[in-house]
Amino acid sequence: MSTTPTPTSKLQTILAIINAALQGLTLVPDIGGAAQLGLTFESILKNALAAYQAEAGQPIDLTKIPIETPVQ
Repeated sequence: MSTTPTPTSKLQTILAIINAALQGLTLVPDIGGAAQLGLTFESILKNALAAYQAEAGQPIDLTKIPIETPVQ
């Protein structure tokens, strides 16, 4: 049985970099707790991204999200 690899989006790559940085920061005594909280938030984002990708069948395309017009 062969499976097609899931493409990696830019957002997934950014989240992986953030995860690696936060993992290292958890080892620093004075900021470890805050870094752990950041890891929890990053985990929530990864789960939401995976749920979107499972539903849509493709990675999220941030260029399709319209930019809001600033209020004058």
